[in-house]
Amino acid sequence: MPEFQSFDGISIYYEEAGVGAPIVFVHEFGGDYRSWHLQVEELRRSFRCITFSARGFLPSAVPEKRSQYGQSQSTGDLLALMDHLGLEKANIVGTSMGSFTGLDFALNHPDRVASATLVGNSSGPRDEKERIRYRGEWVSHEANLREELGGDGAVSVLEDDPAYQSFQRNDSENWAIYASNLRNQSAEGAVHVLSTVHWNRRSLFEDEARLKAFEKPVLLVTGDEDYYLVGETNAFLKDTLPNSVWHRFPGTGHLVNIERAAEFNRLLAEFAREPE
Repeated sequence: MPEFQSFDGISIYYEEAGVGAPIVFVHEFGGDYRSWHLQVEELRRSFRCITFSARGFLPSAVPEKRSQYGQSQSTGDLLALMDHLGLEKANIVGTSMGSFTGLDFALNHPDRVASATLVGNSSGPRDEKERIRYRGEWVSHEANLREELGGDGAVSVLEDDPAYQSFQRNDSENWAIYASNLRNQSAEGAVHVLSTVHWNRRSLFEDEARLKAFEKPVLLVTGDEDYYLVGETNAFLKDTLPNSVWHRFPGTGHLVNIERAAEFNRLLAEFAREPE
């Protein structure tokens, strides 16, 4: 089983396939390294595709201490993976939680990025009112469900989530696979991630200066049926990042890379590039 020891000794599982310009895929909270299988199957013909499970997501290690989780750890794991593989630069592709980590990595390590593709990226709360609602209505609610019902609680959240209705409606086969994988996530790891990475997610609207200074190509990808803050965040990013394009998929929810895999793959293949 391919794995490496991250900067603080945590074991991180990864897979790679194909040859060519490297793409490192960073998964969402509801997934793991398998979330990108529809990309790897197609893009491995032209790219070196690298997927991994974040800490707290099997088969990577699930640290017991909450202090071992957080955005700095998530970004540090991505850097450690690239160092382990000897990648000076890579195309970074993330969705949801993974897109936030991908952007955080890009802003902190711009010299290691050939391009960044951000799917369904969303800022953290912009003010105290949003913070109270975000932490109370989503983070705490889902953490309680995970503690009480485990993976079944996670699936129940997404079954009722408006941003996942198009996925369930239009692709029942891949939804069944996704839900099965989600049921088998580590509940302990998920609660730790919710209580740190998500609880403390910062506002991207306060990062305007660094975003304006980031000159690498950025592809913003959203579905029109995603959360309101995703749309508002990406409108801000499009206006702020100097070298960005924004592609919106109609009739699509949060997980564009799965819901509209063929179109997303073509878009990504045209956008990703050989590191200089």
